[in-house]
Amino acid sequence: MISEFQAVVFAAGKGSRFPEILENRPKCLLPIGPYPLIWYPLRMLQCHGFVDVIVIVLENEKMEIQSKLERTSLKLRIEFCTVLDECDVGTAEALRQIADRIKTDVLLVSCDIITDFNLCNLLKQFRQQDASVVSLLMHCTPACNGPVPGVRMKYKFEKDLFAVCSQSNRLVFMGSESDFENGFKLLGHLLRQHEKFDVLSGLMDAHIYVVKKWIVDILKTHSIISIKGELLPFIVKKQMCEQKFNLTHDANSNQNQNCATEPAITKCFISLAPETSFGLRINTLQSFYQANQQIYNVFETVTNMPVSCLITKTCDVRSTQMAQTTVGEQSVIQEKTSINKSTIGASCKINSKVRLSDSILMDNVVIEKKY
Repeated sequence: MISEFQAVVFAAGKGSRFPEILENRPKCLLPIGPYPLIWYPLRMLQCHGFVDVIVIVLENEKMEIQSKLERTSLKLRIEFCTVLDECDVGTAEALRQIADRIKTDVLLVSCDIITDFNLCNLLKQFRQQDASVVSLLMHCTPACNGPVPGVRMKYKFEKDLFAVCSQSNRLVFMGSESDFENGFKLLGHLLRQHEKFDVLSGLMDAHIYVVKKWIVDILKTHSIISIKGELLPFIVKKQMCEQKFNLTHDANSNQNQNCATEPAITKCFISLAPETSFGLRINTLQSFYQANQQIYNVFETVTNMPVSCLITKTCDVRSTQMAQTTVGEQSVIQEKTSINKSTIGASCKINSKVRLSDSILMDNVVIEKKY
């Protein structure tokens, strides 16, 4: 079944929500344990049987990202497609630029998602329901204890609203809660067509979507910028337009030409991951810290690799007092150090008599000996 789909990973985002740690470096290379952030969704695709993956990156970041991934154990054939870095490029804009490379139905994945969800369930639902699009929703992973390093600020979880048929998981409405501060109205035909549906909030959009090829083709004739913010709501509304007028895509119908011209009835669904599934999007400083705090405990389930892989083979660890800590390439940790629940980046040096706890060291950090 995997061979029926292409996979596209979006890695051209600039990470504007945490400039404190990026400093114009690629967001997708942020360290989560000893691996770059983008490695996790790529590893997920490899574990599910994908062989070829398209990765969309900024033109000026391609070489750095490619070099970093070549030093990992990934066996994927990665085609890097570049977009200009002159301004922020939306996900739909980026997909539009590579639309000619899409030959089949496609799995769209953000570079900032880490999850243990079984993608085969998502693809199976897509095929069984002959869906136009299936969007993965997840229960929010509980936040880790303790304060977040850096500037003190209150993080507000951005909630989305999804109206979903309770029996079929058909998606009939979606929007951001911030757009409906004083409540929202559902159109009368929604209530007539779907006597029972649930309005869900507090769920995380995993930014993993399976879509029909014709949806990608739509981008060629529509100036849509964002997949989540514009393309998906557009497709959901299109679906409801068809149902309202009972359209069946008859090519001779004038009504049909005004509302939908694709060769299949539009059907949008959600796939809700089990509450036990781990899922976290690293798109804020808080979630970056949380991911590094939790990666030691979830690494085996999200990567299908032993936890020992969190200590890279090229590092030199001489300390005997180290617990739940990850160590990057070429890093040296001297004896008589105590390190607990921390992430050590690549090419770091930690000298004797240093104590670290609940910390994240980026690459090339040196901590001198405590006297």
